[in-house]
Amino acid sequence: MVIDFQSHIFPEDYIKELERSNGNVILEPPDPQSGMSYFYDKRLKCRINTATFQGRDPERRIEHMDRLGVDIQVLSVPPPGADRFEAEDAVAIARKANDAIARICKKFPDRFVGLATLPTASIKASLDELDRSVNELGLKGFGCFSNLNGRPLDSEELFPIYERVALFRLPIYIHPTAPLATEATGLDIMPVLIYGWAFDSTVAMTRLVYGRVLERFPEINFIVADVGGVLSFFAQRAINIYTGRTEEIRKRYGLKENPLDSFRRFYVDTADHPASTLRCALNFFGVDRLVFGTNYPYGPEEGCLFVKNSLRAIEEFGLKEEEKEKILGVNAARVLKIGVA
Repeated sequence: MVIDFQSHIFPEDYIKELERSNGNVILEPPDPQSGMSYFYDKRLKCRINTATFQGRDPERRIEHMDRLGVDIQVLSVPPPGADRFEAEDAVAIARKANDAIARICKKFPDRFVGLATLPTASIKASLDELDRSVNELGLKGFGCFSNLNGRPLDSEELFPIYERVALFRLPIYIHPTAPLATEATGLDIMPVLIYGWAFDSTVAMTRLVYGRVLERFPEINFIVADVGGVLSFFAQRAINIYTGRTEEIRKRYGLKENPLDSFRRFYVDTADHPASTLRCALNFFGVDRLVFGTNYPYGPEEGCLFVKNSLRAIEEFGLKEEEKEKILGVNAARVLKIGVA
């Protein structure tokens, strides 16, 4: 079984609600040079993500999945999520997104699994929407971001959300978004998308470890998009720095275990990285902590090129069949608590 953990959708109802709200993030008209559409953040005064409206037709998605050999897609809203909006706008935007994803999952229950976006400007509203998403809509996890509208993931005010997610024993999928360092990066959206997002994912993981979120909520499986930022590429440097200081660091932050061991508890997806890049992630996290991802439907060929690239990378690993099956679907099925044929 092949499960694509990073498969996105911008539902039409969600975009309409976003435009109606005229909130912190707006959808720009297509760029006259590239024809691409971007989301613009008024507070940061810059573009924060590329918009894609491919993949809205679930039957067309299934055609692609059948042709490429993908059995299940895990649907999530990419940035901007409902977290970037305020008050009632955030609730309405979250509900539109979650309802749309749930409709697809209910119509094609064997092909799609959905993750909920939450209006995290209000913790109470987030808890209500999480309850509704799980109990009424049947969604399978929380589609989180590497920061929640500038708020780091170890913020104490977010802990009631983690408590509820832990109670449901759901996974949290962390996708990068406009980094905490966006304004410092400056210039243009492109370096932010290439480097800034990876940095922000790494910061998010670090704060979840040092803020003792992983230790306090062991029931939660955290899955991080795009091979978990840059952590695995700097693994040896991390090992060198931690060596001889483990007890000092544990005592300072109140940690029960070596931070390196904590970092290895994250799952990471493989989205559109070549085998040479994925080798670093495999060496650091291990075969039991990698899940397949593609970033569909972004990219050429209605998103299919990234799927082809991702499948090719797994094949080029040269793994044993059992190891390959873990990455392609077994690990994701375990996290999502769905059956594997």
